[in-house]
Amino acid sequence: MNYHYLIKHISYHLHTIVRHYAPDGTLTESYCARVAFQDVFSDEEIYRVINEYSSPAILWVNDAFAYALVRTGTSCFVIGPVGFSEPVRFNKCHYMDQDDKSWLESVPICSFDEFSGDILLVHNLCHTDEITSEGLHLANCIDSGTDEKIQESFSQIVFRNRELGKTHNPYDQEIREFSSIETGDPEQLKRSLAEDYTGEIGTLADHPLRQAKNRAIVVVTLASRAAIRGGIQPEAAYSLSDSYIQKIEKCRDIPSVFHLFHAAEYEYAQMVKELNEQKEGILSKDKNPHINKCKDYIFSHLHEKIVVRDIADTLGLNAGYLSELFHTCEKITLTNYIRREKVRLAENLLIYSRYSYSEIATYLGFSSQSHLGKYFREATGMTMRQYRSIYGVRAFDTEKPQSRLH
Repeated sequence: MNYHYLIKHISYHLHTIVRHYAPDGTLTESYCARVAFQDVFSDEEIYRVINEYSSPAILWVNDAFAYALVRTGTSCFVIGPVGFSEPVRFNKCHYMDQDDKSWLESVPICSFDEFSGDILLVHNLCHTDEITSEGLHLANCIDSGTDEKIQESFSQIVFRNRELGKTHNPYDQEIREFSSIETGDPEQLKRSLAEDYTGEIGTLADHPLRQAKNRAIVVVTLASRAAIRGGIQPEAAYSLSDSYIQKIEKCRDIPSVFHLFHAAEYEYAQMVKELNEQKEGILSKDKNPHINKCKDYIFSHLHEKIVVRDIADTLGLNAGYLSELFHTCEKITLTNYIRREKVRLAENLLIYSRYSYSEIATYLGFSSQSHLGKYFREATGMTMRQYRSIYGVRAFDTEKPQSRLH
């Protein structure tokens, strides 16, 4: 194996030092793509400390940076030091004398996923017994007593609830709640949410606001899956879920959290209802699978100029066949469907953003503002200016200018 190339590749990727040691601990190669960066610890010192652990090992040093040890069978690699862009818990920790603050600030920062990926790359290239990221994390980051603690906590909760006579709300109410989203029935959703029970919501956090947010995240996630089962395109459902959850995380009071996750449920139910109305008379469950893939492509490329031939090439189909198939299944031409979805996105941007009409047109892949305006007026009966003046959120009038779409 070309170890030298592997060492350079990882060094350039993580911007740190990669060392290669012989079986007796002799350094055979050390490489760092950053010429000015040097470790404050010697090659011998690093090897002596980390060699005590089983490979692949991640050693967290001084609560600030990490090294990784990966054995090849006849030698070993040591990668690091690196810091992480997010907090990570480690099983293997060590403290070494080091008081150079300027050096600590020069230690490269990467994501833990990037670091893990390079550890797995070295290990799996050099061994037939492949390990996964889950195995790496289990050996280096997960408290070995976690499973036992969960079972202990589970037993305590069950016992305590029995002693106090506490129960959760019934499962059949949850079935009615999310079935109403799946079938696109906002009225049934309203009735299910109004049902009253003596049970309680499970404890999801110690702090009341965090409890509400965790509950909201669960509800929005379940609602998005119900909407997908109801026929909504997964990419659209996932994106709406992301949007609501990000808003929920920013809430500072419980009423706002409840408002948002109930709003999400109603929006999903309405989406499915509108979809059912559009597809009346169409056996959507028997639809050709190419149609869903086609819609996913369109949703992911609404900000570009979409060409039918490009969609067909991506799906491995003839453009004429795809157009005919789409029209047969959806009762709308593929071109008109693309325009309709772009207009819908334009409506959203006109309501919730301060982007100019020309910026919106450019973002949606139209050659000009007037080009978008023509189709927008055909679809809504209004100009974009009229639409924004009626439906646009007024709160933007007092906000700071928004960043550009590009």
